[in-house]
Amino acid sequence: MSVTHSTASKDLATNAVVDQLDGAASKLKFRISPSTVASPGTAAATLTFATPAFGASSAGTATAGAIASDTAATGNGSAVAFASLETSAGTIAIHCAVAAAASDINMTGGLTIGAGDTVSCSSLTYAALSA
Repeated sequence: MSVTHSTASKDLATNAVVDQLDGAASKLKFRISPSTVASPGTAAATLTFATPAFGASSAGTATAGAIASDTAATGNGSAVAFASLETSAGTIAIHCAVAAAASDINMTGGLTIGAGDTVSCSSLTYAALSA
């Protein structure tokens, strides 16, 4: 039998994570590999969350508010493979995989970000616990 959580528990867990990002100037950074929370790797693009970054969790999922585009990305010759969601102090709250499809974050238009490119995020949700 798999572990299940009530909706209230899912909301509490999700809110506990995304509330870390609700301060001003929290960031979504797209990174090349190798990358871990302890050694996050090179950021190819840095986007800034609105304040608050996420709305309250509903049914275990929180939706990000507006995310400002990076209109002058640092870029890198390697493909983006990871993303981190960081507090304004640079502490990583969430670290996840990035790919063209079937990943934690799906990027359209290719995974390689060039210097000066504009990188945007049209929508982002987070769920701390699975169903």
